[in-house]
Amino acid sequence: MAIVNENDILEKLKDIVDPELEVNIIDLGLVYKVNIDDNGNVRIDMTLTAKGCPISDVIKYEVEEALKSISGVNAVSVNFIWEPEWSPTMIKDGALKRLKTR
Repeated sequence: MAIVNENDILEKLKDIVDPELEVNIIDLGLVYKVNIDDNGNVRIDMTLTAKGCPISDVIKYEVEEALKSISGVNAVSVNFIWEPEWSPTMIKDGALKRLKTR
């Protein structure tokens, strides 16, 4: 079994874009923690831009499917957490500049 590292996970998650803001979930600061156990099971602790986000199921599905495509990943679980609450200050600078120019 291939060894999976956090960098592989984070790079793959950059492919998942918030459809409303058109920025990936990493640059938005939505992913808080990545846990990988010795069996290749991955747990993502993340948030959304709002608790009542109507596409939470879509984002969860996209995260699960993207990570399952990485060699060495056995299973994926996505845990939505709300503390700390997401705010625009969590957006990475480069993404923030792109948002401001839209």
